[in-house]
Amino acid sequence: MKKNSFNNLFLLYFVVMVFGIFQLGAQEKEEETKIISGRLIDDSGSPVAGSVISNSLEEVVTDRNGAYSINVPVTSDDQIVVEETGYQPRIVKIYNGILSESDIVLQKHKPVDGNRTVSLPFQNFESYRSVSASNIIYGEELSSYPATTILEALSGRIPGVVVHKGNSQPGFESVNVTIRGEVALIFIDGIMRDASDLVVDEVEKVEVFKDFGGRAVFGIAASNPIIFITTKSGKPHKTVINAIIQSGFRNATVLPNYLDAFDYATLFDEARKNDGRDPFYSNEKLEGYKSGENPLRYPNINYYDKFVKKSTHFRSVNVNATGGSDKVQYFSTLDYMGSGGLEAIGQQSVFDRYKIRANIDLKFNDVISMNANLSGTYGESRYPNNDGGAAPYDMFNDVLSRYPSNAHALEYDGKLFVSDNYPKNLINELKYGGYAKKIDLNTQNSTTVNLDFDKYIQGLSLYGKVAFDVNNSLTDNMGGSEALYRHTIVEGDDQFQRIREKEVVTTLTTGADFFLRRTTLNGVIDYTREIEKHELTLNGIYSQMLEEVKVQSASYQPRKSQDLSFRANYAYNKKYVLQTELNYSGMMKLPPGKRFNLFSTVGAGWVVSNEDFLKNNKTINYLKLFSTFGVMGVDNFYIEGYDPFYLHETLWRNIGTWRPGIEGNFADYVNIYEIVQQGSSNYEIPKRNYFNIGLESLFLRKSLSASFNYFRIKDYDMLSLMESRVPSLFGTGGFLPATNFGVNERWGIDGGLQYSNKFGEIDLGVGFNASYTRGKYIDVDEPMALDEHRKLAGKDMDLIWGFETDGLFQSASEVNEYKNNTSWGSMQPGDIRYVDYNGDDVIDAKDIHALKAHLPRINYGVNLSVVYQGFRLLIIGKGVGDGKTMLTNSRYFWINSENQNFSQPMLDRWPISNDYPRLTTSSPHNYQVSSYWLRNASYFSLSNVELSYTLPRSFSLNMRMKDTRIFFRGSNLFHFSGLTSYGLNPEDGSAGIQYYPQMRTITFGFSAKF
Repeated sequence: MKKNSFNNLFLLYFVVMVFGIFQLGAQEKEEETKIISGRLIDDSGSPVAGSVISNSLEEVVTDRNGAYSINVPVTSDDQIVVEETGYQPRIVKIYNGILSESDIVLQKHKPVDGNRTVSLPFQNFESYRSVSASNIIYGEELSSYPATTILEALSGRIPGVVVHKGNSQPGFESVNVTIRGEVALIFIDGIMRDASDLVVDEVEKVEVFKDFGGRAVFGIAASNPIIFITTKSGKPHKTVINAIIQSGFRNATVLPNYLDAFDYATLFDEARKNDGRDPFYSNEKLEGYKSGENPLRYPNINYYDKFVKKSTHFRSVNVNATGGSDKVQYFSTLDYMGSGGLEAIGQQSVFDRYKIRANIDLKFNDVISMNANLSGTYGESRYPNNDGGAAPYDMFNDVLSRYPSNAHALEYDGKLFVSDNYPKNLINELKYGGYAKKIDLNTQNSTTVNLDFDKYIQGLSLYGKVAFDVNNSLTDNMGGSEALYRHTIVEGDDQFQRIREKEVVTTLTTGADFFLRRTTLNGVIDYTREIEKHELTLNGIYSQMLEEVKVQSASYQPRKSQDLSFRANYAYNKKYVLQTELNYSGMMKLPPGKRFNLFSTVGAGWVVSNEDFLKNNKTINYLKLFSTFGVMGVDNFYIEGYDPFYLHETLWRNIGTWRPGIEGNFADYVNIYEIVQQGSSNYEIPKRNYFNIGLESLFLRKSLSASFNYFRIKDYDMLSLMESRVPSLFGTGGFLPATNFGVNERWGIDGGLQYSNKFGEIDLGVGFNASYTRGKYIDVDEPMALDEHRKLAGKDMDLIWGFETDGLFQSASEVNEYKNNTSWGSMQPGDIRYVDYNGDDVIDAKDIHALKAHLPRINYGVNLSVVYQGFRLLIIGKGVGDGKTMLTNSRYFWINSENQNFSQPMLDRWPISNDYPRLTTSSPHNYQVSSYWLRNASYFSLSNVELSYTLPRSFSLNMRMKDTRIFFRGSNLFHFSGLTSYGLNPEDGSAGIQYYPQMRTITFGFSAKF
């Protein structure tokens, strides 16, 4: 996005803000009034005390019984507006001084609610008409989580949704979300988009659609589950301005533990001795490391302590405004977020992001209305770069986890040192090695035109939406270096040899340039009628998307999709629901003439609580049963070495030239070609069928909500070369055409319970959600003669494979009695004893089998909320269970070479304990995937805590504010797991070792509503 485009967007935001403030003042006028009274209650009948009731004339606060009295105009219409935390907003009309409702009822935010609006793709329904396995959470419920992206805040909140935090380096943070074991796609306001810069304060709600019901109209793109995010829009009331500011710090949740110089040298010599070699370190060196008196000759550097900061800054500010009238409604926001990195010296990783959004709804007349929703993000990152280039320098992977404490002195007498085996000096890399500056410009814009023909043809409407998104990233970088020296000792004297001259670079150069442009077009015809007990909705949908990326690859293809869909939803007497969805979806990876395929999904729902036998039941307030089944194509055309866009064509490549003939009589050169892939004609798009059955319910005056789903997913017609079943006589690799072969199945359950009730002045909420997922290989392309224990077919997909072990050899006699041969060298006491699984007296790949262990199958989340006299405590936790992990990190556990750091777990090596095998600097024997390295992967994480205090509303109103709150917030706070004793993060055992550690964030903040 060009700079002037960003400026134009900022100008639009400014205009919307000024317009809103003008409206705020313009709506106040004098006229004849009267006082009306009423009560504010929640959907269980309990009074809502201390809430602000406002209209065009004044704002009042409800008393402890929820009662209020307020001035209203007599000769004109008005409205009462209530926006209370934890409830859906309410706007109640006042006609000529008469309130349309005696009691104003607020609907609590609940996981289950038959009356809430479900925003299915291209259609809104009341919840009782939805047959989808879906969940909803509102933006304000996620605001307690201080993070750079809203996706992190979903941790532990929705059953079946698992959030994986990837890189945590500022400016490069990544979050991946899986749902029922599948990667989730993100849609923002109905458009597939990147959510990395989405701010929680601009989000109205987040909905998750797990099965095909509802999402099937997206076509092949929706073969995976979707997260459907709706941003905030304007409301027809006086302008309301919200301001939120928070500031705090971030630090590593956990860091690995490596040995000091003395322990490292001691264990290193022990490893050499085990290998039959002489010690490397003399007693003089060992004493020198222990005493620390000569750091030049006997360095003892705690790299993590010296180069990793204890904490870094985190701050954010958001100002947003919403309001409007029946004709014009608007929402706008301006947001800033800044965070720092953990580099303790030199160039620190720093990220600053500025976000603006303007969302305007215009109603021109009873037929035509439109929406313009524009957002822009400017992000600036500065970071130490790798070898003067555009990529960030990873000190954790490059030095911290690899260099032992005695690798070499870092600096002495103004000189920086390196050594032959350890050629990096972190002081040089961070202070003198240069830096990079990355600018990210991201804009997501859409315009929608709505045509409501209801007054001509009852129930008929249509709309068209055009979205244009651009992401541009430009990186400038510069290198440099201080002079570097090698230290040696010659005849007892310290000698310094300069091996690199000082290099000073003063100008930045362009190192990387990324550009993505996505254009989306949607058109929808909607027909909705309600006749007595019958409700019918018909949707006809056309969708098209083009995604283009700036790349240098000759084989690049832009991403294109085209879909024509139909949805019909019928409900009878608010009890019985039927839905069908048809999708005619185009995929450019298929050969011409076969690129479009028809897929279908059907679903049904039964609102049991609306039956006569349950209608007035005091225990069961709402109960809905629902189920869906559908088939959809899957965009999985990957075959190694083949071009997925041209599977239907035979491809060749030039590998040189050749001149036929003999000496003195050669012909002209001719090109030589080799086949890359054989053209395929007998294949079709891979498919997935999805079955789901579930229930939603409310009990005990709607204080207890429950949901439960069972699902079964089958992937079939997968693409394969069938190499294992085709004799090599017919060719291998590129000589074989692609065909359809392969079946996998996955199944599981997910659900949740949420209890919310008032006990006097205490408002209590507690909830639990969980999911259990499994999968199995059914048909697999593998040799039919393969040993049964080595086959995948018929086995669970999450099994951990490896060698079975039987502890460690404890003596030479046990080694001598062991009759099995290996290819990993001679065995010694302290080595792992492998089990000869197939009984052929040889330990090799034929003994690898599915161990009695699998990856975690249970994911769960818990929440607790307590509100008392303005104080609120919120606790969110998440965890996994029923699974194992394998300790295979070659920087922490599998260490068997001379140029590696030694970790603290190695102190418990054999013969001191059996927790770690004997040390070695060369033997690979102990470092094979095996049951010896299995550990319990279960953990519980305290992922979010907020303690807040809301000032009395009467006090806030006297200060011309509707709501004033102070808060402490924390995210990713603690882990409870056996893996933390190793210095590992149980969510990611490589974090802090091979890349940035996961970060804990704690903030203090203030929010106000005007």
